[in-house]
Amino acid sequence: MDTRISPGFSAQSRLVRSCEHRRNPAKRIALMASSIAFEIRKTTFKIRRSFTPVPETPETSETDLPDFMKTPTSTRSTGRYTQHRVLCAELSSFALFPVFGALSPSHYSAPDLLFFNGRKASNVKIGQLGDIEILNIMNQLDAKSLIALSQTCRKFRKISAYNEDSLPKVDVSSYEVTVAFNRVRRCVVVRALKRGRGLNDVTIEGSCLRDVLAPHTRALIRLTFGTGVTVSPWLSELLQLHSLHRLAPLALIFTGGALTKGNRVAGADLRSITEYDFIQLVGRLQPHLQEIQLATSRLFKMSSSPPRLLGLISLLSSIGIVYERPAIRFYFDDVQRIASFWRSDPLSRSCDVFIRRPHDASQEKWLKLGAVDMSPRDPCVSDSTVSRVVVSHSFLVNIDLIFHLH
Repeated sequence: MDTRISPGFSAQSRLVRSCEHRRNPAKRIALMASSIAFEIRKTTFKIRRSFTPVPETPETSETDLPDFMKTPTSTRSTGRYTQHRVLCAELSSFALFPVFGALSPSHYSAPDLLFFNGRKASNVKIGQLGDIEILNIMNQLDAKSLIALSQTCRKFRKISAYNEDSLPKVDVSSYEVTVAFNRVRRCVVVRALKRGRGLNDVTIEGSCLRDVLAPHTRALIRLTFGTGVTVSPWLSELLQLHSLHRLAPLALIFTGGALTKGNRVAGADLRSITEYDFIQLVGRLQPHLQEIQLATSRLFKMSSSPPRLLGLISLLSSIGIVYERPAIRFYFDDVQRIASFWRSDPLSRSCDVFIRRPHDASQEKWLKLGAVDMSPRDPCVSDSTVSRVVVSHSFLVNIDLIFHLH
């Protein structure tokens, strides 16, 4: 089979392209303007050349030429080659290129010849730039590209680590952080644990919260304080990292109350702060904080009666107050007042509340408040009591306030 192209085929394709070019008025105008400007520039160049004689440049053999200028049949000299480049630059650098050059198919309006200045391109590598220039480049990158750049060499990693607070960050929520007392080392250890972890997963340890945070990330995590940990020294670092967009806790868990035996209390120690300070802490960690579990017996003292902790149900999706010593007993009127305020608030969200059962609450009172779920106190006894109350919002659909009584 003959695959050669007939001589008339190329001529026919050129004729088709010429016809399409003539049908386009914009291209015709651009070509005409480019041709006129080229002829004017060529005439001006000839007149200027006629008054300025060009000195002859001694010819150079091909062996003295640079490697990129050598050709198998080259007979050009360096002087003629330079004159040729300057001639092309002067003939193509006319002022109509910014207007018609983008539309013109002419090769005379090439932008590389328009801005020809005879200087060589810079050979400076990115690693040879100063710290300020590299930092400016990093500020223009997104968080993922910045992480990749910081892992290329020690210099970039040092610059990105030193200016970490001011550079872009990416949100991560694949792990949780625990602050627990290590009985072997006799000190408090911070650990970052992967969610859904296995036995072979790596655990990152540190002496402070910043040590376990990945660089150039904002951690959306579940923060847990274990038994034997005094919480107040950690609040300043927690608020500082939150203000720098490095840490955004989704849940604050204070555990250890289940280990209480008799008069010996256990759990995370919140006794050095007040109820007002704790409520202010929850407000400053909004809107990311969604859950608070006070499952510790070392709870702060309540400065108001009734306690204002139940007022946080409009900000959180889950709040629990269990194992406290002495036990906090809410009255039914307090619960009813908080529920009425929650039902009239347009910004309310669904919330689960875990509290102790009020003393003065009866089944008839709970039925007036909302739907009641009855369950026996003891599986062996037929006597039952209210264990769950669901309060629906007055005008928001599928928004419920659920009280879990124990």
